[in-house]
Amino acid sequence: MLIPDLYLSSVFDITPDVLNNMGVEALILDVDNTLREYRGKNPYDGVVEWVNSMQNAGIKLIVASNNFHSSIKPFASLLNLNYVAMSLKPLPFGLKKALKLLKIDKDKVAIVGDQIFTDVFGGKLNGFKTILVKPFIEEKGHFWRIKRLLEKPFITRYGKGDKK
Repeated sequence: MLIPDLYLSSVFDITPDVLNNMGVEALILDVDNTLREYRGKNPYDGVVEWVNSMQNAGIKLIVASNNFHSSIKPFASLLNLNYVAMSLKPLPFGLKKALKLLKIDKDKVAIVGDQIFTDVFGGKLNGFKTILVKPFIEEKGHFWRIKRLLEKPFITRYGKGDKK
């Protein structure tokens, strides 16, 4: 439940071919440290172009974040994407709402994010495929250091081929 189906350096490594090989036609995208700096306002360089290329390839996209509406709405607007704020990942409520907005079968959906205990676990609870990406920037503070330390065994297991 905590080992991603795919582990990549960043969203930029996700291509239509990669998704096609996974049987994925839609992505639920985390925001902080996946598409923008933690609590930032603007997408990382290249994210707008990546989103456009995914959409041009027919990939459906939606943003799902545990952040408040006031933070996520303007960010999603920059990307011209629909969104679910306060998604409460890993709980299923917000991710089920995202799936409903995508109007696609859950077997064709992957969730993309930088955290195992929210993004990967939430995706697995909902029956989605999961793509873990490395955080763009290492967060500061004891909470984040502990959280990232707790994630390491699951990332190591992925690297050893322990994927289900």
